Amino acid sequence: MGSKRKFSLNIDHVPDNIKRGQIELANNYLQRFREKYEQNGRPVRVSFRALCSDWPWAKRSDVYTHLLHKYPAKILPYIPIFFLSSESYAAQNDLVLDNFAGTGTVLLESIIHPHLKRSAIGIEINPLARLIAKVKTTPLPTSDLKEEAKNLISRINYFTGEVEIPQFINRDLWFSKRIQYALAKIKSCIDDVEDVNLKDFFLVCLSYIIRDVSFADPKIAPPIVLKPEHFSKNPERQKEVTVLLRRKKWARPLTYFERAVEKNIKRVETLNAFEELRAGETKAEIIWDDARELKWGRLTAAGGIDKTDAEPIPNGSVGLVITSPPYINAQKYVRTTKFELFWLGLATEEELPVLDKSLVGTERIFWDEYKELHLSGVESADSVIKRIYKKSKERAYIVSRYFDDMRQVMKETYRVLKTDGRFVLVVGDNTVCGTKVRSHQILANIATQDLGFEVETMLVDKIRSRGMITKRHETGGMVLDDWVVVLKKGR
Repeated sequence: MGSKRKFSLNIDHVPDNIKRGQIELANNYLQRFREKYEQNGRPVRVSFRALCSDWPWAKRSDVYTHLLHKYPAKILPYIPIFFLSSESYAAQNDLVLDNFAGTGTVLLESIIHPHLKRSAIGIEINPLARLIAKVKTTPLPTSDLKEEAKNLISRINYFTGEVEIPQFINRDLWFSKRIQYALAKIKSCIDDVEDVNLKDFFLVCLSYIIRDVSFADPKIAPPIVLKPEHFSKNPERQKEVTVLLRRKKWARPLTYFERAVEKNIKRVETLNAFEELRAGETKAEIIWDDARELKWGRLTAAGGIDKTDAEPIPNGSVGLVITSPPYINAQKYVRTTKFELFWLGLATEEELPVLDKSLVGTERIFWDEYKELHLSGVESADSVIKRIYKKSKERAYIVSRYFDDMRQVMKETYRVLKTDGRFVLVVGDNTVCGTKVRSHQILANIATQDLGFEVETMLVDKIRSRGMITKRHETGGMVLDDWVVVLKKGR
């Protein structure tokens, strides 16, 4: 580990006058944005990174547990930081919800905020993301982690028994036989760890290295086999790929795993600086898997959800919602994480399509679902769906289903929000079959016309590099901006 790398910032003892000044600054920004939006009804162009630049504690890179694990299309952390820094949207003791929690960026920012720490709950359908979010937001005793890591590495080194290698299509194309055995050996030894929290930590570390020791192109999120012949017109890149493949072929997974464990222990260790987290006074939990039906279940080992005796999240119990739902045609979340799901035993080849089909924004649909035109009942959506239908019935249904699913998500969000509570919705517009889909405006129309929300303000921030594919196939277009729609629950 390089001595120059920083994993934490000392932010927990900021003087009260500075805390109050920064809270007031966030309050004032929100007030100015509301007033500007009310004046002309046009979204206000902002840079959330710049808005937070005057707060030294808000600098985000490899701090805390943010880089515990790669994951596609993470929300820009400056967005939740900004909204969580205000008291005008949520009080100190209000509960925060993220309906599409991913790996827990909103949850983490909520519980480590230096001025306004709030407990947070998350909903997430991908079991790998649930597992990462759990480890990302759970303080663990450093001494226990280091001792268990030492014992685990020793067991892996001396392991000589039989292993269970997951079955999936083209496994030998993606992983050499030697790598397969090494990964399975690590997984088998992790399974013997008795403490559930420690076991989950080591599973995340194993997941962290899987793409690195595969023959997948590291520069493309959905797995693509890395082949030098694909770069015949770029000799420099071809040479780079040849060297990379050689390195992958002879990689020693245990070495990669040890490095991941070392780095992630330092990251998780930073959570121990927060007394409220250690004492359980402030905590983050993933509690459910489906944003269309908000219930309170219990997260179990390896990202599982215990639905026994689950109850709906109580009406009016949430103070603030910050979430970024999937973008239409923007990312194949399940396909991108399939190797990790397989190797950790979180899904099988047969279960993967079922998980994929259950996603909001899924593209896994059947012919009998899209052979006829399906409309949403909202003019701004239906005019787009009709235009797309003329070019592709399948794509038109995907768009229609997306807005139907999001209507249910927003309906449930309205139910659990307190009166006057805010719903911060981060979405992206893109193009489907040459037709511009203004998702931010369509979702705002659904929220106001059908559900009783009012639009308090709209903001727009240019997307920079944040681990997301912004350009796809011929039907996908470009996702250029994050649109932030702030909805308020009426009385």
